[in-house]
Amino acid sequence: MGRLGRSWLLMLALFAVSPAQAQTIQAMLGGHSFQLELVADPDSRRQGLMGRTDLAAGEGMLFDFPEGTRPVIWMRNMQISLDLLFVDEHARLVQIFAEVPPCAAPPCALYQADQALRFVIEVPPGTAEKVGLEVGDRLDLADHQLSPPPPY
Repeated sequence: MGRLGRSWLLMLALFAVSPAQAQTIQAMLGGHSFQLELVADPDSRRQGLMGRTDLAAGEGMLFDFPEGTRPVIWMRNMQISLDLLFVDEHARLVQIFAEVPPCAAPPCALYQADQALRFVIEVPPGTAEKVGLEVGDRLDLADHQLSPPPPY
């Protein structure tokens, strides 16, 4: 194989192992615009924001869970505190865990939904209070709640 052929194969190999661009949605939380990274498969939900050292205002992560899931979030290996917003399939806010600290080593606190629900949104600490979010608020998830939930 010639030099050009090897170069082309190397570029294809690098492209194949490069991380895919994360899907994001533009959401409205408490009348404020947020760019939320969507995670809907088991591996990306497991990774979440683990290892990140900052999360800018107006940014966050939207975890989309399969139907019937009662999410449990823990802060193991996190570097930053977060507000956790537990949201049902109708984009209604059902629980808020504010300013949840990271956990360096087990045992770590568990933050569990009181009921089966579809989404968890992670945003910078203090966001829920700053934008005036309250349990019962309807959030604008750019109609993402109208799409089918992910498979298990």
